[in-house]
Amino acid sequence: MTKHRVLGISGSLRSQSTNSLFLRAMAWACPDTVSFKIYSDLGRIPIFNPDDEAEPGHVVTEWREMLLGADMILLASPEYVHGVPGAIKNAFDWIAGSGELMGKLLAFPNISHRATIAHAQLAETLHILGTRKVEECSPKATLDEPMILPDQDVEGVLSHPLTCGRIEVLWGNIEKRLDAERVGLEQPVSLTRYLW
Repeated sequence: MTKHRVLGISGSLRSQSTNSLFLRAMAWACPDTVSFKIYSDLGRIPIFNPDDEAEPGHVVTEWREMLLGADMILLASPEYVHGVPGAIKNAFDWIAGSGELMGKLLAFPNISHRATIAHAQLAETLHILGTRKVEECSPKATLDEPMILPDQDVEGVLSHPLTCGRIEVLWGNIEKRLDAERVGLEQPVSLTRYLW
């Protein structure tokens, strides 16, 4: 059977980004039923100009094609000065008129308990772009129930029972949702609900 295709996107360009770390940990824990790719060219996408929308260049064209080819988008993005980082907002501006996210399933976890303002702003943008956010695939970190612990690397994330457990539950929910989508069900009946 064809593998589910999930595209991971980090909204941060920072090399030590917690959101990027989370996606790398997700890649290591990816189940055999899923083909998981992390988009790596966010910083190469040019500044959006509506005049260039018809002929945006190869970087934007590849961005659009990767979004279109995914069964689900897994997005993890930080908050900068109470706002959405410019790089990820710019990337989504390029697809506002081309429609690659229309009807697309979205997993949108909030990795930082402090990033509530930008997370809500970006969620609204993604809604306008036509995504279908799956709540059970979009957990929110809290002080008591973090997604990532301080000073963790990928090995630390996957070896700690708390953070590894969050990732296992998330992948399980992603698989169930995509399985249901494949057979035409609107909503699977056995998604594991997070406690936060």
